[in-house]
Amino acid sequence: MYELSVKNESGDVLNISTSKDYIVYRIDGLTPPNATISTSVNAVDDGSKINNSRLESRNIVIYTTIEGDVEKNRINLYKYFTPKSKVTLMFKNGTRDVTIDGVVELIECDLFTNRQIAQISIICPDPYFRSSESYTESFSDVQSLFSFPFAIAESGIPLSSISTNVRKSIIYTGDVKAGIIIELFSNGTVVNPIIYDVLNKTQMGLNFTMQESDKLIINTNQNQKSITLVRNGVSTNALGYLIPNSSWLALATGDNVFTYDAESGNSYLQITFTTSLLYGGV
Repeated sequence: MYELSVKNESGDVLNISTSKDYIVYRIDGLTPPNATISTSVNAVDDGSKINNSRLESRNIVIYTTIEGDVEKNRINLYKYFTPKSKVTLMFKNGTRDVTIDGVVELIECDLFTNRQIAQISIICPDPYFRSSESYTESFSDVQSLFSFPFAIAESGIPLSSISTNVRKSIIYTGDVKAGIIIELFSNGTVVNPIIYDVLNKTQMGLNFTMQESDKLIINTNQNQKSITLVRNGVSTNALGYLIPNSSWLALATGDNVFTYDAESGNSYLQITFTTSLLYGGV
């Protein structure tokens, strides 16, 4: 069993797989898309050399019969699948619960048959399905200091404390490498923070001094790469502070180990990683 829903640009959602007005009988494009592999040959060696490879855009095609009040329900489909409009498809089966963004290429119906069939084509520039749920890992742990018997002195007592870990292991279970949204929050002055990918021996650093309550948001997702400073509620572009030879960190399938440092103020940093799992198919 599966569920297929679509959300249009207005935020309206149609669960087309459970609606009595439609019967979906075929969906193409749910398995991994084709790869384009560029090769070159020379005059003396057998075979060829692979220069590069990449995945093509995903093309999802939905075939559904239109039931009930056929004319009314066909026109209702146009509301959700308007050509050149953006849509989000939500697919769930027994193993995966995922979403994917795309643009409607076409919706075709034969208006003069006894049983009308709609063919809907959606182009997804980013070919990967994303987990519907995002996952957050923090380099800080909150430790409760509340216990019984309970009494409060005049000077007050702490109810919890935050302990910072400078090293974090993250197990990533997606099919392919995924970008991360990294949030750095400062409880004091932090000079030139830097994050290391221990296993891949890469780093991402900023030539920047964070003030108390500053937040830096680093997005390393494909086609979304950005660095934003949030200070006193105002967001500004901080990409220019990225130090040379920095790598846009990502999560690979399996174990990932990260650590961080700063020229000064390391203990003031709180860091969280947020990501979605990426899948080649469902």
